[in-house]
Amino acid sequence: MNLAKAAFFDAEATAPWAAAPYGAEERPKLARLLAAAEIGPGTRVLEVGCGTGRLTEVLADAVAPDGLVVALDISAQMLAACRARLGTREHVALVRAAAEEFTGTLPMDVAICHQVFPHFDDAPAALRQITHALRPGGRLVIVHFIPAERVNAVHQQADPILHQDWLPPIEAMSQRLSEAGLAVDWAVEDALGYLVRARVRRCGSTR
Repeated sequence: MNLAKAAFFDAEATAPWAAAPYGAEERPKLARLLAAAEIGPGTRVLEVGCGTGRLTEVLADAVAPDGLVVALDISAQMLAACRARLGTREHVALVRAAAEEFTGTLPMDVAICHQVFPHFDDAPAALRQITHALRPGGRLVIVHFIPAERVNAVHQQADPILHQDWLPPIEAMSQRLSEAGLAVDWAVEDALGYLVRARVRRCGSTR
């Protein structure tokens, strides 16, 4: 785990970008994310980089009452804020871990990387661990609510610890996921942001 980066995000846990509830502008973006992830009651979701739980809360309500959300983050302070936001919801497990280190035991239906992919120190290792956590045919959704160019510009203007945190162009991301053994079936960058969906190939399948 990158403790320096964890400390940076600890300090940001109450910042508006991390803690403010979603507003009207985000609703169509959230709707597309939920549709791409194919989330509904009973879905098992791995949320990588849950932050203060803004999306975790949405996911928990979407999969209730029989689903499960396993939410990871490297920041103890953001996890504490997430726990407080979730209240009495019992079908959410919070784990302090980097994606590169996560070893889940339950086969998950979908993994969501929302505004976190650039922060992985070892993206290939993170993709391996996330893929291992998914069932055959399971889905990985990488999503940002703004385009890659804006994501990268924000990181360049932020604390130096984020200057190397780069989101690849959507074509390069699709290629990277294909090389990791995933089948990309949705890749879009538009007014609603950046979204790539890929599926874990079933045994014996090339698609």
